[in-house]
Amino acid sequence: MESSLHEHLKRQALYWLKAKMTDLCANEVQLYIRRKKIIADALGINMTRKEARIIEVKVSRSDFLRDDVLAAPHGYHQLADYAYLMTPVGLISPEELPKGYGLLEIDEYDTIRVKRNPVRNRKPRLTLDTLIKRTGRAATNAVLFKELTKETKDLTDGIYSRGADVHLINATCPACKKRRKYLVHTDQETVVCKTRACKGLIPLKKARVHSVTSYNKTFYRQLKALMEDAAPY
Repeated sequence: MESSLHEHLKRQALYWLKAKMTDLCANEVQLYIRRKKIIADALGINMTRKEARIIEVKVSRSDFLRDDVLAAPHGYHQLADYAYLMTPVGLISPEELPKGYGLLEIDEYDTIRVKRNPVRNRKPRLTLDTLIKRTGRAATNAVLFKELTKETKDLTDGIYSRGADVHLINATCPACKKRRKYLVHTDQETVVCKTRACKGLIPLKKARVHSVTSYNKTFYRQLKALMEDAAPY
């Protein structure tokens, strides 16, 4: 499981790439070379210079020492024009780096310093066109995942989902294309669009529907008790 520090450093790597005149950048870019899948923590493309830079994040020495991709024939430095390792300050020394890699150090205030510049790889094993496509795909997937997560985030953490027969969903009306939230029961087949100018029926088995959370009888009993306690005398 990815640590919060590793996730944070990946995000900072993305910001750093963007600040370096990068036109396209993304985290978690999947690359393939000779049937091997390599995942770049951060990859940036500069269209004007026609170059690609990969940043691999390391947050512990054990992670650095056991990574057999770094110096492999299909390693990050072999795939793009430039490759870096990004680590917390003092984790590794420049002398420990595999040939060709640069070293970026990030401190507790997220200030990034170049400890060693990378050596340009004059013959990357992946074409710039391939790297652009893969980076674009990763960036698109990240945006869509973020939007879907925002749309379907369950603020109750599913504590009322067990045995639930009422559900809060997001659904898109096929007529007006408005996407809104609806309360429905488990076997409900349609719901009336909330848009005032539409009021059309949304077929729940055909429409684009995402469940946000669910409510069982425990939720109903607790809500009823709270409402009764709050009722004026």
